[in-house]
Amino acid sequence: MYCTDFEYDNKKLSDYDMMIGALNGSGGSEIVSSGADIVFNQIRPSGSGFFNLYSSTYQEPFTATFQVMKNPCKCRGKYYLSPMEVSHIQRWLCQKNYNRFKIFQEGYEDIHWNAVFSSRQVMLNGHIAGLELTLYTDAPYAYLDQMKYAFHCTKNVPGTLYDTSDELGSIYPDVLIIINEPGIFKLENSMDNKVTEIRNVISGEAITIHGRNQTISSSNPDHKIFSDFNWFFPRIINTYQNNRNAFTASLECDVTFTYSPIRKVGL
Repeated sequence: MYCTDFEYDNKKLSDYDMMIGALNGSGGSEIVSSGADIVFNQIRPSGSGFFNLYSSTYQEPFTATFQVMKNPCKCRGKYYLSPMEVSHIQRWLCQKNYNRFKIFQEGYEDIHWNAVFSSRQVMLNGHIAGLELTLYTDAPYAYLDQMKYAFHCTKNVPGTLYDTSDELGSIYPDVLIIINEPGIFKLENSMDNKVTEIRNVISGEAITIHGRNQTISSSNPDHKIFSDFNWFFPRIINTYQNNRNAFTASLECDVTFTYSPIRKVGL
């Protein structure tokens, strides 16, 4: 990581007259995770000299450790942190829920992590010289900032979305569907072999799907959507050969997909 400032939960480290720095004076090159630490399970069949690849998985989320200290250009000679200053900073950083974390570094402008922090004091001559922060994220990789794709779908005329994620596989996006005609609504992705189906929709009804939380709701209070939904949530799919997702609806509607593509980068 080559930057001096970051943003967490809509506040900046520089708001506290602090900066990222190395308090131990070390420098030079270092090896860090780039969001692609995959564990491969290989087994050699009896009598064979070759190893078969049986599975691969991420075993740990992304973590990173770095130090912060007072910005010497702003501290007016008061280089050490007071207990009160430490209290304010840790109240901001050491929360128990994931918050958005971004660094201010060239090339990272549209990249973020969902993160929590732990903190330890760095002591020098009996004073608090800074804090050592350990970042814990919710995934092995980072995310691009949230993207929205909106389509007006007429019967059997698809809306197309190209997934730019680095990770191959599927993502469950948030989806807002505005129904323009009544009937049985079906949403099909050309990359998938399953169909999202919601029966008894009416014109003007707004259906909201939260993909990550696997929830669905309707603006029509009379619609018993839990009974009329087939409980297959729309997916955005990405293979090495193909990232084109063409969504076709059975009824005229307006559909908006919202999601954060995956980026395999580290700090």
